[in-house]
Amino acid sequence: MVYDRYFCETGSREFVELDSVDAKHFERNNSRVNVVHRVTAHVKFSGVTNTFHLIVKQPRQLDDSLLPFSQSFLNEEIFYSKMTHDYGTDNIPKCYLSDLGRYGRPVIVLEDLAARGYMQAVDDKLDEDHLKLCIKVLATFHGKGLKLREYNFPIFREFYAKLYEPTDWLHFRTSPNADKVRIFESTLKNSALKDEANISEIIRKMEDVTTKLELNDFWTICHGNFTRSNLLFRYENGRPCDVKVIDWSTMRYCSPSIDFGHIFLQNLPGNENLSEIKQFSENMLRIYLEAIKDKYQEVNYKSLEREIISKLPFAYGMIENHMLGETKRMLHALDLLGSFD
Repeated sequence: MVYDRYFCETGSREFVELDSVDAKHFERNNSRVNVVHRVTAHVKFSGVTNTFHLIVKQPRQLDDSLLPFSQSFLNEEIFYSKMTHDYGTDNIPKCYLSDLGRYGRPVIVLEDLAARGYMQAVDDKLDEDHLKLCIKVLATFHGKGLKLREYNFPIFREFYAKLYEPTDWLHFRTSPNADKVRIFESTLKNSALKDEANISEIIRKMEDVTTKLELNDFWTICHGNFTRSNLLFRYENGRPCDVKVIDWSTMRYCSPSIDFGHIFLQNLPGNENLSEIKQFSENMLRIYLEAIKDKYQEVNYKSLEREIISKLPFAYGMIENHMLGETKRMLHALDLLGSFD
């Protein structure tokens, strides 16, 4: 067990000596704000060499900012140094160090999950086995947050108050406009999915729903970008058996429906049968709600269900421009769940 910044047990009297370090630059989608290295560190414990495979993150100095590092880096540092004490560490990389500069430059040092066999899913979409695993992990995180909010609000408030995203960020990112509607209608008109649904009416309803996101008792700390690119899987006999969530720099305080909607809507099956889309959607929602209930038994199940369903259009509004080919299927999933009722 690695504790804080040390490579040995708490209270250990072993003599620890750094032997050597091999480092290689590692590109990720947030490389604009962070410098990331894949590191192999050889450390001697009382003369015996042990090898640690690490990911080392350091923030870039932003030319247009008075801060010494990006605020998204601050989000991730808060997560690893503070929040994990209350949220746990089951489905995240092991953290060796998370610090804003006591030992020099700000740095986050994590285990390199690739060395333990974790990898991104190969396919562009997650299949049902992958998706169920991810939804359960997400629900566990949300359930812990909702329970913490209910029973230890001062600690919970300390966490979300330090996140850099404003509480009204969704209002600006999901406000409808005429160009967006024209894109929807053009895409849906040319879609191979044929049925009797009035798509224009669905779009109008979506505009009504996504003009404002109201703060309520179900708001919690969310990952903010809970998508395939930030999920690493381990496999047994060709099937996913565990998943780790990475890149917590996008955390924000909002409806948990945003996280759920990201992973759910982007991984709908290609099946064009509406009854099967409805069954799949209801099943994924049930898995999510039951997993939250497992962690926070006092939660009002029906009220939470209404919260998730009613706020899903906000998640849709954030991702539809990136998945225009899926627009019609996503809208139908929302409509079948009752998001526009």
